[in-house]
Amino acid sequence: MACGADEGPVAPTVTDTELAGILLAAIQDEYHAEAVYEGVLDDFGQVLPFANIVNAEIRHSTAIARLYENRGWDVPLNEWTPVDVPHFRTIVQACAVGVEGELANIALYDDLLAGVTLPLDVLQVFSTNRAASLEHHLPAFERCSEGVWTSG
Repeated sequence: MACGADEGPVAPTVTDTELAGILLAAIQDEYHAEAVYEGVLDDFGQVLPFANIVNAEIRHSTAIARLYENRGWDVPLNEWTPVDVPHFRTIVQACAVGVEGELANIALYDDLLAGVTLPLDVLQVFSTNRAASLEHHLPAFERCSEGVWTSG
């Protein structure tokens, strides 16, 4: 095969407009998770895993905010507060919703990472955030939804 021969389809490079939309979807999803988990903490106190995971969600949105700042773009305002999200009767119920939220977050990152070639810094942040949801947040919420939780 000659050098430069077709090695299969290559995803198109993302435009600035597309990237802005991709970043917006990611940061608002992280903001939403922060608000849900802060609402649980407001209602139930410093319970695990929420006390730990809310801080991770803040780190995730901060990392995405830096992607905006590095491009000289305005960071979108957080559209979510604990008042704007559901509240739960029990921690187990909140954890079951946490499982659903983390699965949705993983699926969102899968969608955002597919189809276009993202800049390396975006790829790194999204991959790190996705891995944290899959490897840490999801298992913690799964255990909690089975009734295994403690005070922080």
